[in-house]
Amino acid sequence: MARRICLGYAWPMSLKATITLLRQHDLFAGLANARLEVIAFTAERAVFDAGDMLFEAGEEAHDAYLILSGAATMVAEAGVADRREHAIGEGDLIGEMALLTVGPQAGLRHADVRVISRIEALVISRYLFQRLMQEFPEMAGAVAGAMTRRLADTIGEMRNLAGTLGAQKDGIKR
Repeated sequence: MARRICLGYAWPMSLKATITLLRQHDLFAGLANARLEVIAFTAERAVFDAGDMLFEAGEEAHDAYLILSGAATMVAEAGVADRREHAIGEGDLIGEMALLTVGPQAGLRHADVRVISRIEALVISRYLFQRLMQEFPEMAGAVAGAMTRRLADTIGEMRNLAGTLGAQKDGIKR
């Protein structure tokens, strides 16, 4: 992975625009502007060139990437004959589960992400994110609320899928 690091906020994108992109994601939506500024100022900024890999399936997950500009493609192998590609661009947050998992088996990447056109990204490390949640309890509460909503959405989707599968199963029996 070839990436160049920018130190400080020497970045073409304004702080306000970066905060707007962060706020688009449920993980950050409930945070005060001051907390989003802390994330924007303290997270690493990186540039990846076309052809670079942001990460590969099987790698340990330590960071999330907020795409500030550029494009990439995410390729996930869901099975032998099922390969899924997903376009990634400005404003997308990828790998955010790395911020929430802790311990020796914190998690592995489940997909490859290859840069299509030069990417500028905010790289948010698990260490930084966890430290900020410890220092700012209201941030931990906002993140817990976001995760609760995600869990409720997932449970709803699973119930819908169970209903669909049940209906298909009943149709086969007739």
